[in-house]
Amino acid sequence: MRVLWITPGFAADEQDFNCIPPMQLLAQALTQQGVDLQIVTLEYPFRDEPYIWHGATIWPCNGQNQRWLKMRTLWRARQFCRKILEEKTTTAVHSFWLGWASALGEKLSRRYDVPHVTTLMGQDVLPQNWKFLRGLSPERATRFVAVSDFQNDVFEKNTGLRAAKVVPWGVAEAEIPTNFSSERPLDVLGAGSLVPVKNWEKWLRVIALAVKTAPDLKAEIAGGGVEQIKLERLSLQLNLGKNVCFTGELPRPEVLEKMRTAKILLHTAHYESFGYVLAEAAMNGCRVLGTPVGAAMQLGETAEKEEDLAALLQKTLLQNVRQEPFVIFTMQETMAAYLKMYQK
Repeated sequence: MRVLWITPGFAADEQDFNCIPPMQLLAQALTQQGVDLQIVTLEYPFRDEPYIWHGATIWPCNGQNQRWLKMRTLWRARQFCRKILEEKTTTAVHSFWLGWASALGEKLSRRYDVPHVTTLMGQDVLPQNWKFLRGLSPERATRFVAVSDFQNDVFEKNTGLRAAKVVPWGVAEAEIPTNFSSERPLDVLGAGSLVPVKNWEKWLRVIALAVKTAPDLKAEIAGGGVEQIKLERLSLQLNLGKNVCFTGELPRPEVLEKMRTAKILLHTAHYESFGYVLAEAAMNGCRVLGTPVGAAMQLGETAEKEEDLAALLQKTLLQNVRQEPFVIFTMQETMAAYLKMYQK
């Protein structure tokens, strides 16, 4: 079975662990199942030559997220897709994000009479994506997949439509730990890019409230990004210099290892479509606390106000350390759901 993926980005090589981990894990599951997976990437990686990644063939268009390169990027993408579709029978086209990848997938689906599905991935369901949200039809929505009920509700609020299916991102069974240490020296972990949508200022203020009753609390933020300097300054202003450590960006395997040393994963994002870091943390024995976004309601306890989150954190710190993983969906289940759609 040949399947064509179209996506803005994908891993640049087999060591590029941090680029959209759930997509990487799904791709690996499909290739291990014998699927001939062809992936056309519009923007990233920043290279021109095709390459092999864990058995999948990657066709980079090297758009570099530059508007002035958009016409060239889309021309390259069409050429790659036509080559893939014309050299061998293709079972399905699968695009990611409601954007240019999805628009191209629609055109190819009609021209080559191949089923097409689009996974709504993140902020593409928010009003700022009006260019691709406007004019959507109920018929088009039958080919959309949401990654959480929360995301589908947001999509409906902004368009009046719902994705036909909801397929959560599962965790890879090979990554689920079988043994846990009874010692978790890190009280609270935060993990993710240091960007505005993740709302790290709220995270720090919650920690500051918790420290009032737990002055020896140990917390870390594992991630890098444009807000790091600002957040480090805020941490000092909140007198958290002895409580909060900024690790900078870490490879995903190191973040997973940190999760196995932490009691709690605190996540205070303004918005998440799913929040794969939540599933990773629960899989690694963390108790998940956060704002009610993405899959947080299924994976842990949530609250909106800082005071309520701090109270939840203080209560959770008194609970016994988890000795087993908490998993709501596996990547094998995710793969099975998509294979069923591909072959429909």
